[in-house]
Amino acid sequence: MTRLLALSLASAALVSAAHRPWGPGYLAWIALVPLLAALDGERRRWRGALAGALASLGTGLVAFEGVAPAELWAYPALVVVAAVPWAIAGALFVAFAKRFGGQALWLFPALLVAAEFVPAQRALFGDFANGMSAFGYTQFDTPLLAAAGWSGVSSVSLLVIGLNLALFLAWRRRWLPVSGLVVLATVFVLTPVPGGNAPREGAAPLRVAVVQGAVSSVDTLMARFDREAAMRMVEPYADITAQAAAHGADLVVWGETAVPQAVRPGHVPDYLAEALASAPVALVGGVAFTDGNSYNSIFHWGDGALTEVYRKRALVPINERHYTPGPAMPPLGVNGVRLGLGVCLDSVFGSLARESVRAGAEALVYVTEDSFAVRTVTPELHMRVTAFRAAETGRYTVFANQSGPSAVFDNHGRVLQRLEHGEAAGTVSTLRAFHGVTPFVRLGDFVGLLSTLAVLAATVVSVPLGARRTAVAAQPTT
Repeated sequence: MTRLLALSLASAALVSAAHRPWGPGYLAWIALVPLLAALDGERRRWRGALAGALASLGTGLVAFEGVAPAELWAYPALVVVAAVPWAIAGALFVAFAKRFGGQALWLFPALLVAAEFVPAQRALFGDFANGMSAFGYTQFDTPLLAAAGWSGVSSVSLLVIGLNLALFLAWRRRWLPVSGLVVLATVFVLTPVPGGNAPREGAAPLRVAVVQGAVSSVDTLMARFDREAAMRMVEPYADITAQAAAHGADLVVWGETAVPQAVRPGHVPDYLAEALASAPVALVGGVAFTDGNSYNSIFHWGDGALTEVYRKRALVPINERHYTPGPAMPPLGVNGVRLGLGVCLDSVFGSLARESVRAGAEALVYVTEDSFAVRTVTPELHMRVTAFRAAETGRYTVFANQSGPSAVFDNHGRVLQRLEHGEAAGTVSTLRAFHGVTPFVRLGDFVGLLSTLAVLAATVVSVPLGARRTAVAAQPTT
């Protein structure tokens, strides 16, 4: 038992380090080897479930860390809930090993991919879907990020877990399977993702300025109720916006709820109009109040008018219950470039980015506000997760965070420009319009789906057979 606990916790520690900004993603390539060693030869399902649950702490503790400063009670609850799929995966692995012997090892990657794919489905869990815990998100700083265009983050997760399996098999001196797995991973990474990587001919580059006000959460709260506080809140935005316009920005982007007070249709507060006056066009986050409903929205500023153009779809459970979710929206045209928009958690779900690109989006823009998470890993992790939306869809992507970090990514998910956490500053980048579709945009997360179907098929084959054998053995003999 001590060995199982030690090995499972070793995997959790390595996975946690790979998820964090100071830990290289390459650590994830070996992180699951201890877990495989713990499960190898295990005969009791409950012990397999325990091993899986403990190893899941590596993703759960990191993914939900930002919840602790805001809702301390919710942090352990979310970590426990996130451990359930991994616990099921561990128990099923033991069951498969009893049925298939050593061949069950080949189901290990599918088990963990399914364990992250199913809980992330908004069609099943709505706003309670967990899109932050994918193992593949550790690969933000490795070449495996490029594989996201094939089947989203699931394809990256599959490759990383496969590399862990290869190392485990090498330790077991099974070299032929190892070489096959390594060759497969190399092919996926080095083969260019078809589609989605061609600039649209005739489309002029769009000069986009990301404005990061880094206003404290206390000042933001005060600005909602006091006009003078609201005026003070937009001052850094006004100054940085004017500088961005002077540097030739065609579009200025402010973060989520950067507009301090709720906006009603047709009304633009004079202090906000003055702050935006220097911007030729701007996209700013704010709260819209229409027909008795509140929406976490994005507004378009142009020609002296403020128009609501997007409403957040993926709301934060419980904390955003006072908001009404918005519908799917067509891309917004800005200077001839069609932009797919999103707010905060919208960037966590690849399916929403896929919808935008299938609707014609040539670049993606997300606004968020992560000051609630203070100095936890969450703001950085949120930015890294958003980079996968760029790599998945083959689109340049803007991530504007009111408190930072903010970034602009190219169509491969690589950072072009970045602003650090807590920095009141702006940056101007050239955004290019891309057309075509990646395999992910065309087919969706087929790796996650196929992995889940493989696990279900193996379960049908193994579990009922074991139950029948138990029933037969229990019958009295004559």
